[in-house]
Parts: sequence; C-alpha cells; structure tokens
Amino acid sequence: MTKTEAAIRSVLGAVRADIRPLAYAVDIAIDLMFEQRIPMDDIRVMDDIYPEVAKLVKNRQGKNPTAKTVSKRIERLANLYWDTLVDRNLIWRYIGEPIRDIQAPRDIIFYLAFYVHLGTPFFLATQKQPDLLF
Repeated sequence: MTKTEAAIRSVLGAVRADIRPLAYAVDIAIDLMFEQRIPMDDIRVMDDIYPEVAKLVKNRQGKNPTAKTVSKRIERLANLYWDTLVDRNLIWRYIGEPIRDIQAPRDIIFYLAFYVHLGTPFFLATQKQPDLLF
C-alpha cells in the first residue's frame, strides 16, 4: 500500500470501492505541483490528471477506461471521502479549516496531495508557506 492509499484508507477504512483511481490522481497532482513545480491553478484535472490515471487503471476486461470514466470514478470516491470526513469530524485534521463543502472532486485531490506530500493539512501548509500556491 502506498502512502497515498494509506492516507485515503485512514479516512475511508476498508470500503469495497477501488480507491486506486483517487490515489493515482493524488500522486499525479503531487508530481505536477511539487516535482514539476506547476502552480495548482495551472493544473487542469480533466487534461493533466484524468488521462494519466486512465493509463494506469484497467477495467474488468483488462483495458484502459476513458478519462471520462475515470473522472466519474474519482468523483464518486472524492465525494465518499468528503462525506466520511464530515461524518467522522475529521475536516480540521486533514484539511486544516472547517470548510462546509467542496466545490469539486478537484479540491479533494489537491487537499490530499498537500496532506500526503507535506504531512500537513492544506490550509496550515499554505499559511506557513504561501509560495506553495504559486
């Protein structure tokens, strides 16, 4: 189990869903932001992340799904992750602010990327190092 998968499982537990699409999306976001130094606002999830995830996952027939199919899987996983954070009162621990809702699955991808890579919730990390956003 990767560090990213462990972070997702620490919230979701032993759910039946395959969490790898979300984990791959987070790992790709980490690479883009922290290795390639691409600002978060310049990363287009539909263009930069989902097609790469589609190359890494297989469907039941052993073929790569489309980026659109992957996006739906990640959206469901991100919503499940958010709902579980809310239900377990873990928003502050993993995100760093008591936000009420996410705008899109993209938010969870980036929040998790910061948490996994830096070991610090998104809002705390960006308060300490605002240059992380640019």
